[in-house]
Amino acid sequence: MNAPKLLALLTLAASSAWGCDNPFGYSYLAETIKPGQVEIVQWVTGRFGRDLGNGYDARYRGFDLKTEVEWGISPNEQLAVYVNSRYLERTARDGLLFDGFQIAYKRMLSNPDTQDWGVALYIEPGYSQVSSKNGAHRDQLKLETKLLLQHNFGANDEWVYAANIIGELEHETATHADTVKFKLTQGLARAVGANWYLGAEAILEAEWSELNNHQYTALLAGPCVRYQNSGFFVTFTALAQVTATPANKGDLNVTKKSPYEGRLHFGYEF
Repeated sequence: MNAPKLLALLTLAASSAWGCDNPFGYSYLAETIKPGQVEIVQWVTGRFGRDLGNGYDARYRGFDLKTEVEWGISPNEQLAVYVNSRYLERTARDGLLFDGFQIAYKRMLSNPDTQDWGVALYIEPGYSQVSSKNGAHRDQLKLETKLLLQHNFGANDEWVYAANIIGELEHETATHADTVKFKLTQGLARAVGANWYLGAEAILEAEWSELNNHQYTALLAGPCVRYQNSGFFVTFTALAQVTATPANKGDLNVTKKSPYEGRLHFGYEF
């Protein structure tokens, strides 16, 4: 058997072994896991390089820790529960802090394995009590909605493209302050043999306070990689700011948005 045929068989074997092979750290796929299937995932997101002033407080390091349990409830629906905490290096409220939780529902409208494009709707209400910017305690209600697009292509569907259109509303209950975020994510990756995906992601993100006060717009991009074997998987994406507005350090905004981020997923599908 020649090498191209062997690679094709390995890629197809990998596709049948795992239900939802997402090679991206920030972009979601349109497909859902199979009914009755359960996936447990630990997320670790690190944010680095923000400029917060002088002294110890300028040494900002933020880590978001999220434990996810998701399960398939029908051939085109799945539910997920997230329990969150944050680790911050700050003079006030540093250390590991419980943050809150989210509940997510995803419904696949078009299957990317049988249609040219996969399409899904995603809705995620949640609660947060620790600010990612400074560690301050505040009670915040959140609602995130997503339109998920996915296109598998190539001779053996070894390429996957994903795009997410995201709107998010955050409401602080004590001050009644509202924050609106808009994000557009895109990812492109290729299966390499039976166990690896290699690719890249880009995120365009904008934030407004009180619905009309623009805080920042930033474009981030970087590589991603996924390893998977017998239900176990690890995914990592590293992002860096490419440009931002308003800019306050060259072409970047380093006070409102961390210029460097990394996200690690590892988990198991049952």
